[in-house]
Amino acid sequence: MSPSRRQFLGATGATAAALGLAACGGDDSSGSKATTAKGSVSTAKGALPDPKDAPFDTVVVLVMENRSFDHFLGWMPGTEGRQAGLSFPDKAGTMQETWKLAPDWQGCDMQDPFHFWQAMDSNYNAGAMDGWLKMNPDKFSIGYYEKDSLPVLASMAEGYTLYDHYFAAMLGPTWPNYIYQLCATTDIDYTGTYPEPGQPRPVNLQTAIFDRMKDAGLTSGYYHFGEPITGLFASQRYDSISHPIDKFFDDAKAGKLPNLVFVSPDYTAHAEFNGTSNDFHPYGSIQVAQEFVAKVHDSLAESPQWKRMVFVMNFDEGGGFFDHVVPPAVADDTVLPGEGPFPNLKMLGFRVPAIVMGPFAPQRVVNDGPYEHCSVLKMVEWRWGLKPMTVRDANAKNLAANLDFSTTREALTLPKFTAAPAVECVNPNHVG
Repeated sequence: MSPSRRQFLGATGATAAALGLAACGGDDSSGSKATTAKGSVSTAKGALPDPKDAPFDTVVVLVMENRSFDHFLGWMPGTEGRQAGLSFPDKAGTMQETWKLAPDWQGCDMQDPFHFWQAMDSNYNAGAMDGWLKMNPDKFSIGYYEKDSLPVLASMAEGYTLYDHYFAAMLGPTWPNYIYQLCATTDIDYTGTYPEPGQPRPVNLQTAIFDRMKDAGLTSGYYHFGEPITGLFASQRYDSISHPIDKFFDDAKAGKLPNLVFVSPDYTAHAEFNGTSNDFHPYGSIQVAQEFVAKVHDSLAESPQWKRMVFVMNFDEGGGFFDHVVPPAVADDTVLPGEGPFPNLKMLGFRVPAIVMGPFAPQRVVNDGPYEHCSVLKMVEWRWGLKPMTVRDANAKNLAANLDFSTTREALTLPKFTAAPAVECVNPNHVG
């Protein structure tokens, strides 16, 4: 079996821990200006109704992979975004400027920026937000894409409700961030080797949002291409609600989606390492990912359930790509097993793009915050009167507060977009 992303990241994380790679010394001479998470409060047009009267009964969450807010949306008017004009020190202390990545859609000749939690802590650098090049051999991590490179994403960001201060749940990689999206906590801080059938599963948490939904007589579903996050749970209790991606499109067309839906793109290790993924993660083409996002959007927009739906698209984590806004502190009572060292779970991860769509999502930028993955859980719990699972979701800001339930709107017609096929991309920098 070829080395998987999970094997690679697990190996690099272990290497970093062995070498003691934590935050670099405080040096704010990068020429960039790190700012704290703040913004003008932007209130919705209509007040929140009694949740029993909220006019939606389907929530769909599409979780994409590994891009930061500045990297993808720093060009967006009305946001606290920055792209051109920033500079950061490399390993030798030489200042390097942010740069346009287009028309390179995959980054095949560069290193996928390291994003195990020790690398993320190095990027954070005690709040200086200038460590993006300290662990990476090239400038991929400080590259960016402008509006004309992202026609689908730009149309959605400009036409629906965009969150300017939405953060990953923690400074770390995919697995713990996705577990936070389901459980409002985590018991792992790494992305490792995906368990083969019969192998131990690493997550031992006993309560996910799926349990709360089931206890309330509501339905849930998780749709995927392979290596489902639900397959990490030792309890195996979510295997029965995990389905192949084709069923998602069939259920959307038939109006048979469950009340709560999570959708994962093809983030399987083989796809990502060979450039054939559609999840925005290097080394898949960001154009192929946009085509997939448009397909999901249009399938939902044409579904009989669209008129009573809230559709959220977020990114699990920033993937090691730069952002200039300092992640804020957050209430959290998570206790990770083992002796550590551990990441700081009382602080959010870096900003990521997050867009809420549907008939109740006005065209607007939400500048207040912070919002994070548990804000999705907060909205679900508010809508159906579900008990919070942890301190984190109990204290999270509710995404629904920025929707307008006093009126409805039509779905956007996204630009016609067909991606050029991705090239096979086996990066020589990979180890593992």
